[in-house]
Amino acid sequence: MTDDVSPLGCTWQRYLEQLTHEHGGWAALTQLLVRRAGPHVGLPEDPGTIERGLRRLRVRGNAPGGQYGIWLLRYFGVPRPLEDTARWMGQYHSRFADLPLSLREAQLWLWDRPPIAESAAAGWIHLGLASVALRRRDLDAARERLRRVETEVVAAQLEAALLRARLAMDAGRPAEVEPVLDGVAAGLERLPPGQERDCYHARWADQRAYHLIHAGPAPRLREAARLYRSINARSPAAFALFRRDHGLAYCYWRLGDRDRAVRHARAALDHAGDAGHLRIRALALQLLAHIEPAEAATLRRRAGRIITELEQTDLAR
Repeated sequence: MTDDVSPLGCTWQRYLEQLTHEHGGWAALTQLLVRRAGPHVGLPEDPGTIERGLRRLRVRGNAPGGQYGIWLLRYFGVPRPLEDTARWMGQYHSRFADLPLSLREAQLWLWDRPPIAESAAAGWIHLGLASVALRRRDLDAARERLRRVETEVVAAQLEAALLRARLAMDAGRPAEVEPVLDGVAAGLERLPPGQERDCYHARWADQRAYHLIHAGPAPRLREAARLYRSINARSPAAFALFRRDHGLAYCYWRLGDRDRAVRHARAALDHAGDAGHLRIRALALQLLAHIEPAEAATLRRRAGRIITELEQTDLAR
């Protein structure tokens, strides 16, 4: 997430501050709007009238933006810093997911209003609220938020698909999962190489592996391990590295290879801790407790403390 925007809600004033800063002031923004919109959309002929309309929009808070709001969002979209913040709040693998659940929800509600709610960036907020609903086990609310996601952004499409697959699996409908994950695999090819792609690949591999382990008559652990090994072992994304080692630790533990399981479990714990990912650190502690019975009580106590602080009781095992 960019450093110049914090997730404290987005009013029309904040939106217009970004636009005027980016384009050189009110007069420049007015002139650019006239050029981009053209003569046939109904803009007033007088630039001064347009500028006054934009300035009035600035004081509307989170009220609907009316015609000037429609014009600005259509011809300028959401400034990159604001869009990046919405994206950060909507992604399951971001550090935003390490905030206490009530705080995440409160921040997302602040962004679930105009101007963001009237923009293409609204999809990220719906995704974030769907994830919160899933954590609260409110599956109907999660489905409703996913239904409202309309986006051409590949990463947001992948986010929505992975959440839908998770909902189907949690609802006991594994037959619906495979075609959704097939679509995710195809969509991954449309992302440029880098941390974001590594994280989505790791999440796809993890959900596919979970399906292999839990959906059939017998767990297909070796196939699942191959999926985890497909995650980039040199990724700069700690989340992806965690998913790789955590998944391999589970597979080797179930296969009876305790030494390799311990090695991967401790690596997963380090990846999560070094990057400050508290939520997945709790998962790593819980898995290590299964593999190392002598340390189990201490490890579970540490995991429980994190789960309590994050208000994510769905992680309790």
